[in-house]
Amino acid sequence: MRAYMENLRREAGKHPVLFSFMAAVALNFLVEIFSRRSLWKPVVFLVTRPHIFLYNTCIIFWCFSLLLLVKRKLFLGTVISVVWLLLGFVNLVLLGCRVTPFNGADLRLTRDAMTIAGKYLTWWHLVLMGAGLLLLLAGLVFLFRKLPRWQKKPSYIKGTVFVLFSLLALFGLSGLGMRTGLLADQFGNLAQAYLDYGFPYCFANSLVNTGISRPEDYSVEAVQEIKEEEILPEEHVWAPLIEEERPMAVDEQGVAVTRQTPNIIFLQLESFSDPMKYLHMRCSRDPIPNFRKLKEQYSSGYLWVPAVGAGTANTEFEVITGMDLDFFGPGEYPYKTILQKQVCESLCFDLKEIGYHAQAIHNNSGTFYDRYTVFSQLGFDSFTSLEYMAAGYEKTHMGWAKDEMLTKQIAKVMKSTAGADLIYTISVQGHGSYPEEKVLDAPAVTVSGLPSEEETNAMEYYVEQVYEMDRFVGELIEYLEDCGEETVLILYGDHLPSLDLTEEKLENGDVFQTEYVIWDNIGLERSERDVEAYQLGAWVLDRIGIQRGTMFRYHQGWLQEPAHTEAETEDYLEDLKILEYDILYGDQDVFEGKIPYEATELHMGVQPITISQVMLQSRGLYVTGWNYTPFSVVYLNGEPCETDVVSMNMLYCGDVSLEEGENEITVCQVSEDNIVLSVSEPYTVPYKPQEQE
Repeated sequence: MRAYMENLRREAGKHPVLFSFMAAVALNFLVEIFSRRSLWKPVVFLVTRPHIFLYNTCIIFWCFSLLLLVKRKLFLGTVISVVWLLLGFVNLVLLGCRVTPFNGADLRLTRDAMTIAGKYLTWWHLVLMGAGLLLLLAGLVFLFRKLPRWQKKPSYIKGTVFVLFSLLALFGLSGLGMRTGLLADQFGNLAQAYLDYGFPYCFANSLVNTGISRPEDYSVEAVQEIKEEEILPEEHVWAPLIEEERPMAVDEQGVAVTRQTPNIIFLQLESFSDPMKYLHMRCSRDPIPNFRKLKEQYSSGYLWVPAVGAGTANTEFEVITGMDLDFFGPGEYPYKTILQKQVCESLCFDLKEIGYHAQAIHNNSGTFYDRYTVFSQLGFDSFTSLEYMAAGYEKTHMGWAKDEMLTKQIAKVMKSTAGADLIYTISVQGHGSYPEEKVLDAPAVTVSGLPSEEETNAMEYYVEQVYEMDRFVGELIEYLEDCGEETVLILYGDHLPSLDLTEEKLENGDVFQTEYVIWDNIGLERSERDVEAYQLGAWVLDRIGIQRGTMFRYHQGWLQEPAHTEAETEDYLEDLKILEYDILYGDQDVFEGKIPYEATELHMGVQPITISQVMLQSRGLYVTGWNYTPFSVVYLNGEPCETDVVSMNMLYCGDVSLEEGENEITVCQVSEDNIVLSVSEPYTVPYKPQEQE
């Protein structure tokens, strides 16, 4: 071993550049095998796009240029190789669970990924991964001790110059490639981009390319021209699409009442689609009869979404803000980047100006995608996440809460306010993964025509979730018809499921399309139109007759025309990019230099969690109050206590030790990843040592 290493060191020392370049070629080829999940597809990539393959090799080769700065060249070269192979392997694993490849945005989702890892991986997967990481670390320690070092001291000045020069050369090649069209910096289809431009370039691009680049034509004059010529005048009127025109009315507090302004409920259905439109399989019965009936009776169409197989938050972002994600970095989640610090115009802010209350509901953790903080930047007044929903709900085999619980939550939110509500509801039941082993004894809908038992099991499980989600839709419609409030309900799938669906397998031939329906009880005229997710909010408001907000009025002006030329579409998108950049990253000239919105004090849940009494016992204490859930935890003087939820009105803590004097008791809602979402008003308990006797 020692002799081999010494020989390797000598050969590398004779031809360091050639040795590093050949290593980069080999690594690039291996990474592409992982990325394409094939042995022969990387060969096709190399033959058909040799210039792109060479450029990706240069990216890895630049990493090896760092060897010029250290004595432990073989060890650092090994580490660099392992890192690239790990990136490729992670991409391989992720592509087995979803359609979107591994990208820089995923590094910002590490906490979210750890939270749901158990739903995708079994315990032995996690054990194997842990053991593999330990073996890898042990191997690196061994190599660090055994691999020989260069005796000659590195030339740090020359090495630094070479590293910087080669980095600048890479950026120069990137710029040249983008100008000539050989490379792209914006990826409308991230999965396809990885196949077209290679893993190293796309992954590196996703690390450094975030936000919206400054448009070439961006200026205060350009913004004002768009504002004056392309954005509809701000009004609140009823469109002639409604059977009878009614005047605007407000209650004593100045809040628009539902008799004149309908509740607007968006229901974003996780991975919801129509299995009857999958051409490669057959269903024993219609799995979505309620949704299909709604399509026949109410306004509907296809919805272009920015994600496939994953990326719920990005579809959500487009619908709520009216912004096109194509202008952001590849694979970027604005919830994890710009919205961490920047307020953004949204449906919430715009409708609240005419008296609406803005509420969000999600039957999953409130910390997922940082919604518990981001929703304040989008103007929501309250957010009811799973942590604020009572016990007793059903779960899927994979552990996701079933959507039938959402009817009760929507009803609770509607009853919590006196005026009109904007309710954005995010479902979770249809979430992957979909087990390949048989877990359903008697599915309501069976499937056939798939090539393997594993694919049949996974599809049958997915179709069962869709069937139950459709049943929930029917129950929700029933409630809304009976509750007596005028309402517009928008139902749509956030993206297709991660079931290896391709364009050839779909009736509509587009993996970025789901479907939407606009149900109402206010007499809207039926209309069919395909829209982008970022146009959906504008289309809905236009149907109702509301013109509010910069982004939504911009889209409404565009949607007034039934068809557009290619040049008109290009101008529309260029101006849309200017507006998005101006609002989030620019000078906010569209708002005369200052955004008129402020982040809200987001209230978690619509019913307050309170303490009415604390009862001391010899073995612990009981806390009574209101609205406790399985996520309620008693805190004593700022420290969590082991808490048993006796009922929604009582909590019990055993083996607690009170301090002499005043003790402060609070009840916190704590997520599965141990983040405190809200804290009740404190309850003070006096204590004297003799009381324990």
